[in-house]
Amino acid sequence: MAVINFDHVTKTYRLGSRGGLRETLMSSISGLIKKDYQSQRFFNALDNVDFKVDQGEVLGIIGRNGAGKTTALKLLSRVTYPTKGRVSVEGRISALIELGAGFHPDLSGAENIYLNASILGLKRSEVEAKFDEIVAFSGLEKFLDTPLKRYSSGMYARLAFSVAAHVDPDVLLVDEVLSVGDAIFQEKSLNKMKKFKEQGKTMVFISHSMVAVQNICTRVIWLDRGQIRAYGNPEEVISKYLHDQHYEQKNVLEMEEGEDLFHYNEGDFVVDEVKLLDQAGSSFETITGGAGIKVEIHYKTKRPIIAPIFKLYLTSQQKYRLTGSDFSRANGNGRPKILNGPGVISCTFETSPARPGAYYFNLDILEENKLIFRRKGIGPLIVRPDQSAARWEEYNLFNLNCHWEMKD
Repeated sequence: MAVINFDHVTKTYRLGSRGGLRETLMSSISGLIKKDYQSQRFFNALDNVDFKVDQGEVLGIIGRNGAGKTTALKLLSRVTYPTKGRVSVEGRISALIELGAGFHPDLSGAENIYLNASILGLKRSEVEAKFDEIVAFSGLEKFLDTPLKRYSSGMYARLAFSVAAHVDPDVLLVDEVLSVGDAIFQEKSLNKMKKFKEQGKTMVFISHSMVAVQNICTRVIWLDRGQIRAYGNPEEVISKYLHDQHYEQKNVLEMEEGEDLFHYNEGDFVVDEVKLLDQAGSSFETITGGAGIKVEIHYKTKRPIIAPIFKLYLTSQQKYRLTGSDFSRANGNGRPKILNGPGVISCTFETSPARPGAYYFNLDILEENKLIFRRKGIGPLIVRPDQSAARWEEYNLFNLNCHWEMKD
């Protein structure tokens, strides 16, 4: 049974309008000057978006900033209404959309618990019964008498989620506001959401954390410019989204750096192909965070290369070098004295980045310590969330293999 119906919804906003005399006059004469003035003043935050959420499902919504994610939640929580289409939600809704929504900055934390809970539909007697539990979950016991205007954004988020999570909602709507909290409270909040899921509650969850989305959600929507780009299995939708992020970021980097900095070749060394392989030796589109990978470089030379050095670096989307390897240093036998003809050289990384996202390889080839070949932006290496990993491991860039000992 569908608890949420989002029936071909369009939400249109007017840009820069004050509803004054100028706008009225321009609208009236737009036909005379043959200029579609109105079309320049409106945009669709959501454009014919259609989906349903059944009882007990957890729907994740992902996408770039401005894609329409928060607008969708505002429509579900009835903060605003659709321009076209129909939105219906069955049962009591608890929404955590914007910091400060449903709170008064001049009231204390304790007073705001009563205020916000009443807005969410609880009677005073119900709030009193849950008050201690709400306070304990928030961890803000020492600040209950402090006005909210003196709270940090993280404290705001703690209080808001604590109230929203304890009103016993049928439908819980959570936006990215949890990102302002500390890691411990985020873990605590996500565990609470998992309990909701186990209880058969219905949730809609917006997050830029692909690990959290994959671990909690049963289905995922990828919104892009107000339209649905993909809808379905979390792993598949997340992989498509990360691929798209990669190509967009790579185009930006190429425009910023220019082709000459991305590639350099004196012409004597040619790379025919670079393969990214998993531990089984198979190519892949995405790989689980932390899994081993092999980079295979298929090359040919137009002349003998003297004292060659191969250097391979792993970089982030933001161009930061994360790690690297030098063939001559990693290989116990040192570098080859001469390189001639076609061949394959490979570099195996025992672990890949743990944090989901798109990564790239930069390859440098030197002859007698002089650069003769460079290629940047090889890839992408698309890392998807590891569902078996602990929540705190999401914050690690790499999970290194460590050995622990304890002695009495």
